[in-house]
Amino acid sequence: MEAAAIVAIVLSNGEGKPPDWPDFVGITLLLLANSVIGFIEQRKAGNAVKELMKSLAPEANVKRDGKWKTIDAADLVPGDIIGIKLGDVIPADGRLITSQGSVSIDQAAITGESLPVTKEVQDEIFSGSTCKQGEAEALVIGTGLNTFFGRAAKLVGGAHNEIGHLQTVLKKIGNFCICSIAIFVVTEIFVMYPGFRYNYRRGISNILVLLIGGIPIAMPTVLSITLAIGAKELSKHKAIVTHVTAIEELAAVTILCSDKTGTLTLNKLEIDKPTIKQYAVDISPDDVIRYAAYACRLDNQDAM
Repeated sequence: MEAAAIVAIVLSNGEGKPPDWPDFVGITLLLLANSVIGFIEQRKAGNAVKELMKSLAPEANVKRDGKWKTIDAADLVPGDIIGIKLGDVIPADGRLITSQGSVSIDQAAITGESLPVTKEVQDEIFSGSTCKQGEAEALVIGTGLNTFFGRAAKLVGGAHNEIGHLQTVLKKIGNFCICSIAIFVVTEIFVMYPGFRYNYRRGISNILVLLIGGIPIAMPTVLSITLAIGAKELSKHKAIVTHVTAIEELAAVTILCSDKTGTLTLNKLEIDKPTIKQYAVDISPDDVIRYAAYACRLDNQDAM
């Protein structure tokens, strides 16, 4: 497309006639539209990592110079001592150094395990997991992209470097078109000028027609718009598209392996009232739920 634009504005100028402005403007607008759409989608891909990092704890309780203070999780460094308690989201990878009672960590967001894992002193805890029981102090051993969760975010950020199947097919189509057009242009030059004695401007106009007709100029633009619309529709369902060609790649998937807990399910218990059994006439389903709530322990919010 760039070659056709150059021919239209530079080589078509001759024999007292102006350059082929309509073709040049049309080709330039198509190239500009394709570039703008590509830039917008690449910008969205760059924000995918930021969306993942938002799920990390924004603040941390850290012990520095013998005093406890609250700082941004981004300011943590390896070697800091952090305090965690019930309900805290762990801000960095660490190793427990002290604990008060049994410490249970919910790692569903990291490993997919539905039940909390009991941690002892010297056990590792991972950024993004949640403390479900107990209090402890931990030594920070990894922050940011150097955490278990951060490495997953880094992989997402580098996903745009992969060449997808759709890009490979388009590259082959483009190479075929370029090779074919190059052969026809060379042949046309030898036929028009030495053979039929065409003047310069008439021959260039024919070459320009061949370039525009042989190159699928609108294909990248139509493809970008189509994939952008698909990405927009997926965003309505809270799906982050890191690279627009991933839409076509996913459409070709025949087997999808996925974690269940916290991914396909919410890792939350819900009560189905119609299935509650009442063994007394004067007891309603609401009474059963209320009595069950009375029997729950408040210290660890255990629904069981």
